[in-house]
Amino acid sequence: MKEQTTLTTEHRDSGVKIVHFHGDLDSLGVKMIEDTFRNAVSERTVRLVVDLGDVGFISSAGLAMLLIMGKRLRQGGGKLIIASAGKNILEVLSLAGFHELFEIYPTLPEAFTAVEHE
Repeated sequence: MKEQTTLTTEHRDSGVKIVHFHGDLDSLGVKMIEDTFRNAVSERTVRLVVDLGDVGFISSAGLAMLLIMGKRLRQGGGKLIIASAGKNILEVLSLAGFHELFEIYPTLPEAFTAVEHE
């Protein structure tokens, strides 16, 4: 049986919200966490760092979920930033053109530094 995909959230004093994904972001994984993700980021003006460091696989379903949330935040004046993606995940993000749509940082500290000093 497949390991369950989960997410945890964290709030920084600067107002930045972090969502840590744990598990695969394939169609089944996205179904497991999509509503929780949407509820965790209910404020459209939030600066959101998405931590993909614990994600081993991402499919078109995971990419679509990130694109939809990124668009929703952008329309409300917020921002989605991607951090800590492993080599394979980075390759998929690059092939999908995410580097043109989102800021992508190799580590969480680098993402925090960038977003908290805007």
